[in-house]
Amino acid sequence: MLTDASSRTCWIADHATSVPLRPSDVATLSWRLDAVLAAELDQAQVALGCTADEILLAALGRAVARTIGDGMLAVDVAMTDGQSRRVAVPCVSQRGLSGSELLAAARSDAAKGSESANADVGFRYGRAGIATRGRHPLAVGVHRESAGGLRVGWSFDVRSFDDYTVEELAAQFPLALIEVTSG
Repeated sequence: MLTDASSRTCWIADHATSVPLRPSDVATLSWRLDAVLAAELDQAQVALGCTADEILLAALGRAVARTIGDGMLAVDVAMTDGQSRRVAVPCVSQRGLSGSELLAAARSDAAKGSESANADVGFRYGRAGIATRGRHPLAVGVHRESAGGLRVGWSFDVRSFDDYTVEELAAQFPLALIEVTSG
């Protein structure tokens, strides 16, 4: 669990820390998802009638559930105007919950938002780089590569997360994306 200067607890972290995050405490990990997964994301937007952000957030929730456990994730989603919006993303590992059901839960919870002062995760889709690097214990950025695939960047507080936890999140993310896009 991570505790920041305002004593808020981050349930997804491996270790508690009470010192605010510094740039020297941040490490990054980058994974490439092939063009097949990028096409799957595109087709799912049409088939499911939702945005790429919604699909990717649902996949993030499933990846967190598989790696860390079930719960509700407070996520700051970067918007194109430089602002961000807070959403609550359900982290559900229940095997009986289909991708469509998980997406519906993510969409309804995203509409509610989160009143917490701090988010567990920063998220950005569409532009190169990682969302709000250094402002969250974990930040995820997804953007398209010129080769047609997707690049997923993970930025994390090394005092709060073990490397293998973030590696497992990154490994679970494409599997979760397939599950969500498959309905």
